[in-house]
Amino acid sequence: MSLSSSKEVYLKKGVAVIPAVFTEDECDQMKISAYSVTDEAITKARYPHVPSEKAYNKKSLIFFPALANFNLNNVRTDPRMVHIVKTFLGDNVRQINNQVYFREPEDIDTFAWHRDTIFRESSQFKTNVENDYLQTIIAIDDITEDNGAVEFIEGSHKWEDFETPNNLRQFKREGLSGTKYVALKGDVMVWSVKIVHGSEVNGSDRSRMTYMNGFCKSDSVLDYPDYLVNGKVVHEINPERIP
Repeated sequence: MSLSSSKEVYLKKGVAVIPAVFTEDECDQMKISAYSVTDEAITKARYPHVPSEKAYNKKSLIFFPALANFNLNNVRTDPRMVHIVKTFLGDNVRQINNQVYFREPEDIDTFAWHRDTIFRESSQFKTNVENDYLQTIIAIDDITEDNGAVEFIEGSHKWEDFETPNNLRQFKREGLSGTKYVALKGDVMVWSVKIVHGSEVNGSDRSRMTYMNGFCKSDSVLDYPDYLVNGKVVHEINPERIP
């Protein structure tokens, strides 16, 4: 898997799609795994926070499901994912998020324009230098313009500032527009911690499930579980390192 062209696009636009990283069969297994993970199992695995989040009385995402599911853990440490992370961040990396977004048919949940820097708490993260962080999602389903595709404002990772919205659950266009990034099942999408993005409702009759894994160079964060140490992958998440 050659990543040089994808990285060039990422550095220029702040977002890129890496095609056909996983197979359709592998994505089907990820979906089965995601639906099988329970809050109780994640809690039993010693995740220290609330293991899932609901929006509009419907489960919208689960946090650190890899703690409780063998297959999802294997996917995040798969050599193909390791290759992507090494290419973008180097040999010493920590995992800062691990989530599944469900985005089922007619899901009315939205996400306001934002930068992911708002989730990087100052007590943990030493810097917001864009190239120290990498957000990734695996498209478990096809991502299309009508099923809640994330809309990115290309190049906005180079803007000086962007005001944090008051309500992350309410998408307002506010004169801004971007590109709704589509992907095929098995593609991996990567984006910068500083790119401005948001999403509208999934008004279609198809789900848009994604498996998200976020990473940071080890030197730029005080805690969080190790992912790569001197180039070698750490296969198990240590929940005691999740602040």
